[in-house]
Amino acid sequence: MTGRGRPAAAFALLGLVLSACSATSSTGARSASGRTPSPSHKTGTAHGPVPATASAAASASLRIAVAGALPHGLSRTVAVAVGGEIVLLGGLVAGDTTTAAVLRFNPQTGRTTTAGRLATAVHDASGASLGGRAVVFGGGAATSVADIQAWQGGTGTVTGRLSRGRSDSGAAVVGSTAYVVGGFDGTGLVKTVEATADGVHVRTAGTLALGVRYPAVGAAGGAVWIIGGQLATTESTRTGGQTDDIQRFDPATGRTTVAGHLSMPLGHATAFTLGGVLYVAGGRTGNTAARTVWRLDPRTGRVSPVGVLPVACSDMAAVVIGNTAWLVGGETTGPTAPIRTVVSISAG
Repeated sequence: MTGRGRPAAAFALLGLVLSACSATSSTGARSASGRTPSPSHKTGTAHGPVPATASAAASASLRIAVAGALPHGLSRTVAVAVGGEIVLLGGLVAGDTTTAAVLRFNPQTGRTTTAGRLATAVHDASGASLGGRAVVFGGGAATSVADIQAWQGGTGTVTGRLSRGRSDSGAAVVGSTAYVVGGFDGTGLVKTVEATADGVHVRTAGTLALGVRYPAVGAAGGAVWIIGGQLATTESTRTGGQTDDIQRFDPATGRTTVAGHLSMPLGHATAFTLGGVLYVAGGRTGNTAARTVWRLDPRTGRVSPVGVLPVACSDMAAVVIGNTAWLVGGETTGPTAPIRTVVSISAG
C-alpha cells in the first residue's frame, strides 16, 4: 500500500492528464507495498482492456458482461452508490500514482464526470455510504493513514480517525453500521475490527481470528465475511503467503470464527452481496490473476464457482445498485497499469 506518494507538482501534472483523458472519454452502459505482480494475462495497455463486444459468461445463475469503460485506468479505489450513480473515491491511476480525484459513473449512460476531490489522496482504502455521505476509511500513499474522510460534493473533509493507520482493509455495512476489517498499519497486520455509524465516532467491535490484508469483504446473513487475504508483514506483498480462510465476524457478539476454506489461497479479490447472496470475484493466487466468480453459502461456509469474469482481474471496486453489481477498474498485470473496464453482474 505505502511507498506510492507523489509530490504536489506531480498531482498537478496528473490533473492535466486526467482532464485530457476525460475529453476523449468513451460512453457505454456500467483495496503500499511497492510490489509489482508478475504478468499473467497481458490483455491490454495501461488504460485497457476494453473488449470490443460485451461477452457474457456461461453461467446458469449469473449474467456477467462488460458494460462500459472509465476514461482512464483506475484500481484500488473506493466505490459507493449515491443517487443511482457510482461514486469512485481515490485509488491508483497509471504509473502507480495515488489520486485524490472523485469521479461519478452513471450506469445508465456510461458517462464519467469529475465530481470533486478527497481531502487527502489515498489508495487501498475501504469505504461505505453512511448517512447519505460517501465515507473513506484509512488507505495511504507514502504511509498508511488513520483519517476517515467524508464526501458529499466538492472537496471531502476529515471527519474522524481510526485507532491507527490502516490500509489494505475492507469494509461492510450491517444494519446502519460500517465495520472496517483487516489491513496493514505500516509494520504489521491489523486484527482489530472497528465500527462506526457516522464516520465520526469509532469503536472497537471485535478481533479477527487471523490478521489479513487485501481480503474480500462483504455482508450476508447479518454477519461480515472476510474471505482470503494476504499475510505479508512487509511493504511488499510479493513476499509472504496468502490464506484460504473464510472468516465470519458476528457484530452481535464481536466474535470471529473460521467458517470455511477456499479451494486455494486468494488475495486481492472483491466481494459483493446481490439478492442476499454473497459473491467473491477475481483476485490473485500468488501473482496469477483469477477470472472466477464464486458464491458463498453462509450456512456451511463453502464456496462454489458460478461464473467467469470477462478478464482475469484483481483489486476491483464493487457497488450494488438494484439487482446489479458493478465491478469497476482493477488490475490484470499489477498496480502500474490499472484498467478501465466496468463489468455488470446480475442474477437470474
